[in-house]
Amino acid sequence: MLAQFTWQEFWLAILLLTLLWYSGIILFYFRKELNLFFSKGSPFKEPFPRRWADKVEEPIQKFEEHDGLLGASKLAEGTSTVSMGQVSFREDENAKSEQLGLIPDVLQELKEIFSILEKEEGNKQDFFNMMEMVRAKYGQIGSNPRIVQINQFIAEHAPFHLSKEELENLWD
Repeated sequence: MLAQFTWQEFWLAILLLTLLWYSGIILFYFRKELNLFFSKGSPFKEPFPRRWADKVEEPIQKFEEHDGLLGASKLAEGTSTVSMGQVSFREDENAKSEQLGLIPDVLQELKEIFSILEKEEGNKQDFFNMMEMVRAKYGQIGSNPRIVQINQFIAEHAPFHLSKEELENLWD
């Protein structure tokens, strides 16, 4: 007798019996939720009962009402929160004038002197003659606190050796 059924008929019977079984389970155990679902209402409209709520001293607050799960974080000592428009960096007036004024101009003059000495194969005496013009033009550079860096620049880029005494006497 079982030989008379095909595989297609067997799987169709299994499918129908499974649908019938689960429909019966849903109708028997979940009738209330099914009625709410078909009446276009949510089965969970009412909040779950909180039997413990009367034992809590403070009312339950929503998550958005406070600053996170553990509360607001404390800023480190000496810090503050500012907007982007309030952010600025300290500007040293001397540094700004050095960037735009005397030091870069002297360095540019020195670069030009070294370029001329290289092209025309100048010697130490030619260098000192050209430096007299720079000293006359920038006389106040000798008292600048950055004169050490300028002398170091000269010592590194000069095509000949200059002693410490010659570098120190260069700006007098």
